[in-house]
Amino acid sequence: CADGRLIARRVRGRVRAPRRPSAHRRIHIIVMPLAFPRRRSSSPLADGAAFTVRGRRAPTVAATTLSLARVRSAPRSGDRTSSRTMIVNEVVSSLAAKANAKGVATNAKVKMTAKRLLERDNPTALTVHFIKPSVGIFLAGGIAGALAKSCTAPLDRLKIIMQTAGASRASAAAVAAADKGLLAAFVAIGKTEGLAGYWRGNVPQVVRILPYSSAMLYSYEAYKKKLTNKETGELAVPARLLAGAGAACTATIVTYPLDIIRLRLSVDTSARNMGDVARGILAREGPLGFFKGLRATCISIAPYSALNFCAFDLFKKALPEEIRNEAQGIATASLMATALATGSMYPLDTIRRQMQLQGSSYANMFAAGQGIVAANGIGGLFRGFIPNAMKNMPNKSIQLTSFDVLKKHITRSEAEYKKELEILEKENKKRG
Repeated sequence: CADGRLIARRVRGRVRAPRRPSAHRRIHIIVMPLAFPRRRSSSPLADGAAFTVRGRRAPTVAATTLSLARVRSAPRSGDRTSSRTMIVNEVVSSLAAKANAKGVATNAKVKMTAKRLLERDNPTALTVHFIKPSVGIFLAGGIAGALAKSCTAPLDRLKIIMQTAGASRASAAAVAAADKGLLAAFVAIGKTEGLAGYWRGNVPQVVRILPYSSAMLYSYEAYKKKLTNKETGELAVPARLLAGAGAACTATIVTYPLDIIRLRLSVDTSARNMGDVARGILAREGPLGFFKGLRATCISIAPYSALNFCAFDLFKKALPEEIRNEAQGIATASLMATALATGSMYPLDTIRRQMQLQGSSYANMFAAGQGIVAANGIGGLFRGFIPNAMKNMPNKSIQLTSFDVLKKHITRSEAEYKKELEILEKENKKRG
């Protein structure tokens, strides 16, 4: 009724509340039942109106009952409305005094919410509010790897075709690579498979690189912390090499079956999708077919990753301090490190790819190396090196730069979120 709404509105105006009350601290006035019913009722509640002041998730802090008998017994001479107004004023004063004495705004602790962070104009802290920093670092590695691989997928496809050209002639591009070389293979992909052909095999590659890059970059950070000298806080070069090799092996073991599927899908154009390739491997080679060449892969990737990560850290440390942690400095360090690692370790990568092929008769990596040299000379170990270098340099640059930017954002978000928690804790102490 009108009187009930009036009392509720006036009590809210008198109760001291925060400037920006959050959802669980808003003041509620509960009126039960109608304050001035037109007809009498046999219900006990109909003889009075109960008013309660509370927060949404807080206990009752003030309550009173307006007796209708007092209204009915008001003097008939004079204005009945004035009598009602006096009674309403009395109820409002009583409720407001009780609520303020107990503290309606302090009866519940405030929790950190996304809405509060946005209201305080601190969206940076939202990242750590929703995900833990360690989970954020893990996801950042996957995002950085997927972005880098998608940008350089055409060069990766060309590199694989060049590496396997001597052992496979399953596609027009492979034939062109074996007979005419790099440019002919690149043109053949576009002519026979269209624009999408340059990204053939990229879906399983991205599916593989998400966990691979996450596991590798997260493992590298974890291994570096584990191997850092506790007394000096320094990480020696052998420890950096070990951390890089361990990170690469960890990530390779986790994602190796997807790498096999991606290779077969890139080389064999008769396979329609990842499912076809996986079923074919199971039917012809059994479960161990998904791990064919794993030893050679770890042997080739471990030194490459160790050298790449170690060189990146050392090159970055050698840069001028003003650009060391900027995007251009990170990109420069990663380009130099990738060039050094790729040129040193590429023959091992070629041997690994040859051993992964279906029908490969090589018993071990030494036999594979001898077979490649016998068939194609020393140059056979470096087939596809140019597109690989063209792919790896921007790939690693994009990956490491993206990861570093995301890692900085997570670190900054963690610091901002910690500040917001300290402010909130002080506010709760004042209320309590």
